[in-house]
Amino acid sequence: MTEDFLDLKRHAAETPAATALASPGGTALTYSKLDVCLDAMRREAAAEGLGTGEIAAIVLPSGMDLLTASLAVSGIGAAAPLNPSFTESEFHYFLNRLNPRVVVVPEGAATPATAAAKALGIPLLEMRSPGRLIRTAPAGSAGASQVRLTQAALLLFTSATTGNPKLVPLTQANLHALATHESEILPLSATDRFLSLMPLFHMQGLTAALAQLLCGGTVIGTLGFNPTTFLDWFDQFQPTWFTSSPPLNRSILGMVRQNPEAFRCSPLRFIRTAGASPQPEVVTSLEGFIGVPVLNGYGLTETGGVTRNTADARKDGSAGRTSGLEVGVMDALGNLVANSEEGEIAVRGASVTSGYLDDPEANQASFRDGWFLTGDIGRLDNENFLFITGRQKEMIDRGGEKILPQGVEDVLVEHPAVADAAVFAIAHPTLGEDIGAAVVLREGAYATALELRRFAATKLAAFKVPRRIEFVDTIPRTSTGKAQRSRLAERFRKPSSSLLLKTSSDTH
Repeated sequence: MTEDFLDLKRHAAETPAATALASPGGTALTYSKLDVCLDAMRREAAAEGLGTGEIAAIVLPSGMDLLTASLAVSGIGAAAPLNPSFTESEFHYFLNRLNPRVVVVPEGAATPATAAAKALGIPLLEMRSPGRLIRTAPAGSAGASQVRLTQAALLLFTSATTGNPKLVPLTQANLHALATHESEILPLSATDRFLSLMPLFHMQGLTAALAQLLCGGTVIGTLGFNPTTFLDWFDQFQPTWFTSSPPLNRSILGMVRQNPEAFRCSPLRFIRTAGASPQPEVVTSLEGFIGVPVLNGYGLTETGGVTRNTADARKDGSAGRTSGLEVGVMDALGNLVANSEEGEIAVRGASVTSGYLDDPEANQASFRDGWFLTGDIGRLDNENFLFITGRQKEMIDRGGEKILPQGVEDVLVEHPAVADAAVFAIAHPTLGEDIGAAVVLREGAYATALELRRFAATKLAAFKVPRRIEFVDTIPRTSTGKAQRSRLAERFRKPSSSLLLKTSSDTH
């Protein structure tokens, strides 16, 4: 495998005038120009000290610059894109974990990332469009002796909804495989135009962009979903697909309800969604208004896409069938169970990382006989559609009764007054853990905690009814839509004035 793991040089030779990258307000790059740009950036990065196998932390807004910088660096060493919204202390943490040779930042930016890099003695490279990397700060004594070497082409941190983030290395072969899987399952071609709305410093958004480039189509890089310009982007770029998440789906649904004809003449073929579990009623309404399928799937930082619903093979509530990996469900002893039986989802195949960096305990727990244990709970039906029922580490142990938050959330959002909900563990003096819920009400709607508990009791076993319900303005979520349950648990660790009542189920 070489730096051309996405066949970009082949595209540059065969379709040099085809548009590879575009962006709102930016200059489009053809495949020929992209090839020249990436070669120039690699020469500049090497001239500024980035050696083979070394890491460049990339702190750029999500969009065309971030994608080109990541592609350029991955042909020399390892690109490590980081969320530019981190605080200075967070950048200290992540840069110390990475030990990069350089940090790539926007031109002229005085940001928390630049401050952290300077404090750690790590050289800065400014990204100057179109595609230039210029050193602006000399290396200090702190960084030079700590630079990490790796065989990876990409380093990503997990979203850490249940603990400290893990550092995931992915080789060029991994990236080629995950892009191939995604491009084939959707399927994509050189005529497709992908509107990138999800962050490219996370696997969900990055996988989609890599898959489209592998096919020779167009990636339209944006800084993220913007409701004021979203419809203008459709008129300007005529995308054939985009990637969304449950929070984005709700926002887009609100827009199309006000503009029901906005997509009627669009070449849009489908919406690809992943991250948190989608709300069925939102998906159904969105498909009705826009007229294209919303294709849910399942994937992880460690694996890329695992399963995907497709336009001709889909089931309500499922995450689809395999997109190229081997998928199984295991019991607590590591044995594969029969279809329809629930257990921990396990995967193996060409796109799966070989193991976390600097975390032998996590590797021992997560890898077994060639399988990666995802930590997610689910089942395969008789047609091999995957149904995800929860996350093992988020499971609430209420006096021996195991409760998966997702099932409780699905019931709460069925209430007509509830717009969003997240369930988390709270402390209980005798049971150990009990169920707390944070609820967002629909605009103009009203409900009490007691009313919601009674509603839940009509659909759930008594021990699954939330003991405590807190009303909030928003649910804290990751950029891919996953509820940050640990933040909610910490926020509501102490009792408050919200409902906290004893029920008959409390004596279980």
